[in-house]
Amino acid sequence: MTTDNSPNVTDAHNTGAPNSAGPILDAFDSIAAKGGDPQEIAGKQFQFIMEQIRGNALPFFKELRDDRPILQSPMATLIAQFRDVEEILHREEVFSVSPYLPRMMGVIGPFVLSQDITPSYDHDISVMRLVVRREDLPRVKDIVSRHAAEVVSELFQEGGPVDIVQTLTRRVPVRLADEYFGFSAPQDEQMMGWARSCFQEFFINLVDDPEIRAPAVAAGVEMRKRLDALLAERRAWDVDGRDDVMGRLLRLQRAGDVAGLDNDGICRTLMGLVIGMVETTSQAAVQALLVLFSRPDVLARAAAAATAGDDEALSASIFEALRFRPINPMIVRVAKEDYRLAAGEQHETLIRKGTTVFALTWSAMFDARVLDAPEEFRSDRPDYHYLHFATGLHACFGRYISWIQIPQILKPLLKLKSLRPTGAPEFDGTFPETFRVAADI
Repeated sequence: MTTDNSPNVTDAHNTGAPNSAGPILDAFDSIAAKGGDPQEIAGKQFQFIMEQIRGNALPFFKELRDDRPILQSPMATLIAQFRDVEEILHREEVFSVSPYLPRMMGVIGPFVLSQDITPSYDHDISVMRLVVRREDLPRVKDIVSRHAAEVVSELFQEGGPVDIVQTLTRRVPVRLADEYFGFSAPQDEQMMGWARSCFQEFFINLVDDPEIRAPAVAAGVEMRKRLDALLAERRAWDVDGRDDVMGRLLRLQRAGDVAGLDNDGICRTLMGLVIGMVETTSQAAVQALLVLFSRPDVLARAAAAATAGDDEALSASIFEALRFRPINPMIVRVAKEDYRLAAGEQHETLIRKGTTVFALTWSAMFDARVLDAPEEFRSDRPDYHYLHFATGLHACFGRYISWIQIPQILKPLLKLKSLRPTGAPEFDGTFPETFRVAADI
């Protein structure tokens, strides 16, 4: 390992630019080169970064990987290469998930995925593993495929075009929340609204916008009120316990087998699971479908797999499609101590304690240092090349359910003859709001 004074070690708090840069990074550097108030410069640089990620991601990421794999910025340090992103996500003791905690605390409390690796985390994640089980996946598949098939059949009774967002990609996860998790709302639209408001606050509100926070707080209050009522009903009449996640949590609590499983723990577990599932599933289904529509040969292969009932081939096409348009471009972490990232490499960097780090998972999935021909659509890539669900101890808890649910929602659509879009989707921020498609019946 090199010393602090070695020439190939970069201090991540030093905003001076390295020698090599492409046109996008030149534009980034020019913001600071013009001079001015440091705080204003930092804000402009951050705005520039976010604009590139939203509208010019792949060219921006390529420049980062090739020219400046660890980009220094006063407000955040960007990590672009696959191995470095992996290193960040696997160093749980160094890089904290704390950026998410304050926003969750104000809505549902300390949900496990916002906690660092502590005894509290170990307790809560153990509870979740007891009640959300891998052996339930065939049941999850049955629930999702049944509802998806029913919705698609009803939608296309009279032809099209039809909207698939409000009717299918958002509604089916809500039905799964009811049948498998045991958490329902009086109307599906209420649960959709609650989940969207909370998810925006937890994972998208990076600048702490009060206009995003207020509806999330209100949604949290309404969700908790609904859960309190459902739990009271369940305790009153369901003595043996319906075999869903809510029933399993109540049985654990009643038996006293798990210390510290109070009502707050049950509620935040159910709220966190549902909030993390509804909008992400819908967004992933729509964005995967958009990629398929842009590649007719791939669409034909996915349709053939759906028609043949080849779920493995269908999933491979769906998740490769999501590599080109993932629902989340990055994971946010904060360094709890000084740490040398990419030790021994030319771009080795000292990440200072307190630095906010953007681990660019989307960029990593296009890194030719790890992936063969990343610009090509290849449905035979190994699973570990995909960072849709991050990696490490804080990998998405619902990844196994998502791996089933997203393809099964799309499967009955892809079976339709000549499935095609009739226009571009409309978005509410990052979330699809409407997307109309047609098919020959």
